[in-house]
Amino acid sequence: MNRLDAAIEALTEQYVASFPAQPPALRTVGREAEFPVVTATGEAADVRRLWDLLLAGGGLREHYDSGTPNLIVGLDGTDYNYELEVGVGTVEVVTRPCATLSEAQSIMDQAVSRLVRAAGRWGWQVLGYGIQPVTPARLSIMAPKQRYQSLYRAMGAEWLWYTVTASDQCHVAIGRNELTDMLNFGNLIAPVLIALCANSPVYNRRASPFCSGREGEMARIAAHEYRHGMPARPYTSIADYIRTVSAATYLIMRADNEVIPSSQHFTEYLDEHGADFSAFLFHEHYVWNSARLRTNHGTLEVRPACQQPWGEHMAAMALTVGLVEAMPAVMAYVQDALGEAYWTLMRTYHQQAIRYGLAAPQPAPDFLRTVVRHAEEGLRRRGQQEERFLRPIHNRLYRRQNPAQRARSIFQIDGLRGLLAHTAIRPGLTRPPS
Repeated sequence: MNRLDAAIEALTEQYVASFPAQPPALRTVGREAEFPVVTATGEAADVRRLWDLLLAGGGLREHYDSGTPNLIVGLDGTDYNYELEVGVGTVEVVTRPCATLSEAQSIMDQAVSRLVRAAGRWGWQVLGYGIQPVTPARLSIMAPKQRYQSLYRAMGAEWLWYTVTASDQCHVAIGRNELTDMLNFGNLIAPVLIALCANSPVYNRRASPFCSGREGEMARIAAHEYRHGMPARPYTSIADYIRTVSAATYLIMRADNEVIPSSQHFTEYLDEHGADFSAFLFHEHYVWNSARLRTNHGTLEVRPACQQPWGEHMAAMALTVGLVEAMPAVMAYVQDALGEAYWTLMRTYHQQAIRYGLAAPQPAPDFLRTVVRHAEEGLRRRGQQEERFLRPIHNRLYRRQNPAQRARSIFQIDGLRGLLAHTAIRPGLTRPPS
């Protein structure tokens, strides 16, 4: 066995051992929800000005960037954290692991209500939307973290799309015996989530060709390495996953207490240094596929949904959790309906869903309704009455209109002012209908 093969084998053992042997009887769930914060005219605000206002409410403490010690990059609480995103106009709200979707909803309601009130003190708005509508992706709004600066040096303008996008990421607890299946499944369902939950059609003050501008623009990120969106193929094992990811460029690396850009492939690093697990996890963090395994949480992270309209803000999370719970049934349906070419056909649907949303041709008759029915049954089996959170998804299917298609229509009729009024999360929030 050569040095690289030995390193891959050792990394695989450490990686698998990082997950619990079995998932909990009721899978815990968590959410990382990104929100654009804008001025009254729609330009990106600077959320760092909100830290003092948020701290004044109590129960939070400052979190500093390890590479830039004087930079506050978030506020940590018991139930939720606020995090500074790549762009200073975007804030991420992260929940603790929750037993149910209702628990996650309650925490998110509290955190976002607090955020909206703080933003209102500056005359700003928090948007239930997937991208900055006015301010373009540019260096001047990038948060001054050391690693972000190194990523910009490594990737150039492609990296700057992260300064404006706002996703709605869901974590679901998984076990060691299902890692490969869940990783493949999480990536396979990306076009389903995009078709139903895209919400970023207007940016740079104009309508784009995409329903999901987030996914459409970021698809260009190291496209030859399949670094964003759906991978080229399903993985055969965790060893196959680690070997494939290791073949990608090691964009940034830690050296002498600094984070510096790199141009070597991670396999070259392994061949030289052996099985450096912490280095692999650092490298893996900057591979942004639609689904990722998270060793530090023992979860599957599902990433392709845009931030949702506030009145329907649990829709993407509920759909994701339901699909994960129904994984065996959904996989069997997809493979039966699409045949041996299922992955290729879903990759094609992925590209079409990004552009056309619910107007994209589905890969099989009544495909989305069938998949959503499975997701609803998956939630029902959890026994927590969580299937009610899928009501917006059913409404979108009935109307054949996802949030992006609705937002584009509003923009075409009422312009930027209408879009901002439509996407703004209002003070004095009420709980979304359930």
